[in-house]
Amino acid sequence: MHKGKFPCLFLFIAGCLSLYTTVDAGERPRVLFDAGHAQSSGRHADWIVDDDVPAPKPQEPSSPDDWSGGISSWAYALHKTGRYEVESTNRPLTYGNPENPQDLLRYDVLVLCEPNTDLTPSERAAVVSFVRGGGGLFLIADHFNSDRNDDGIDSTGIFNKLESHTGIHFQGKGEINSWIRGGHYTANFSPDDTPILHGPFGMVELVHLNGFGTIRVENSRNPAARGHIWLKGAQQVNLNIILATSSLGRGRVAALSDSSPADDGTTNTQGHQLHDNWNQASNSRLLLNATEFLAGAE
Repeated sequence: MHKGKFPCLFLFIAGCLSLYTTVDAGERPRVLFDAGHAQSSGRHADWIVDDDVPAPKPQEPSSPDDWSGGISSWAYALHKTGRYEVESTNRPLTYGNPENPQDLLRYDVLVLCEPNTDLTPSERAAVVSFVRGGGGLFLIADHFNSDRNDDGIDSTGIFNKLESHTGIHFQGKGEINSWIRGGHYTANFSPDDTPILHGPFGMVELVHLNGFGTIRVENSRNPAARGHIWLKGAQQVNLNIILATSSLGRGRVAALSDSSPADDGTTNTQGHQLHDNWNQASNSRLLLNATEFLAGAE
C-alpha cells in the first residue's frame, strides 16, 4: 500500500470541492455584466443576464429560465456555485469614482458581451485602468458588420479601440475571415495546458460557433497577447484565432470572436429570436473556465 498517495488524493479532492462551496459573500469574486451599450439591439441579440438591473431577480433562481436575458445561463451557472456574485450595469463605466455604486473598483471581472454602442473615451480609460489595477476583462464580439442598431459601429470596432493596450484585433472590413457565415466546429486548440481549456468547470473538447469573425494578435502592441483556439484546420499563428488572451499591468484579458457560445436561447418578452448555443459542444465550459481565469487576475 502506497500510504503517501492518500493524503495527496484527499487534498486534491478537497481542493476541487472547495471550488463549489459557498463562502463568505465578501470573499466572492464579483462579476459585472455590462448592459448599458445596446446589448439587446436587433432581433437576434439579447446579451444581458436579466431585465432587472443591477441584481437579477429572483435573487435565488431555481433555474436559468428564472432570469430573462439571453446569457442568463452563464450568470446562473456562476451563481449556482456559491462562489460568485453576479450583477449587471447600465451605468457609464468608471474606475475610481466613489459616486458610482457600480464603479469598476468594486468588481473582479467585467464582461462586455457584444456591445452595440461605442464606449466613450472616459469609459475606455476606465476599462484600461480596471485591467491594469488587477481586473479581468472579457471581450466577446461577433462578426464584422453586426451593427444591430445602425449607429455606424459594431462590437469589433468598439473593441479595436482597445487594441493598442490589449494587442488583440478583431478582423474588420476587408480583412480575412471577418465574417464567416453558418455553423463551425473547432477543436484546434493550443497544446498548452491553459486553465481556460482545462479548468474547474471541465475540459473544453469542442467549440461550436455560428456566424462569426476571427481575431488577429498584434504582439508589437502587447507581447503577452496570444491565441488559444483557432479555426478548424488553421495554422496556429497570429491569424484566424477564435479565443485569445492578454495581460495588462496586474490584470488579464480574454477575447472571444463570437457571441454565439454565450447565447442560451432564453425565451423573453421582447420577441428576440435567440438560439441555444450555450449547451452546444463545450461552449459553457469555455465561458465558465474563462471567467474563473479572469477572476484570478491578480
